[in-house]
Amino acid sequence: MPNYDFQCLECGHKFTKLVPLQEKDKVRCPECGGHVKQLFGSFGFAVKGGSGSCSSSSSCGFGGFS
Repeated sequence: MPNYDFQCLECGHKFTKLVPLQEKDKVRCPECGGHVKQLFGSFGFAVKGGSGSCSSSSSCGFGGFS
């Protein structure tokens, strides 16, 4: 079950809720009971493998800058 970020359209309260995909349209604000909109933001990712560091003389795969 995924977490979704919401913001209340009435009081502005922002919150995260663990809710099934089929029920995210039924979510109400926990503060005032108002209607909410789903927020879409950035997401993070992790790359597995490697040492997790790079030397100042290598580009580390980011455009060839040194």
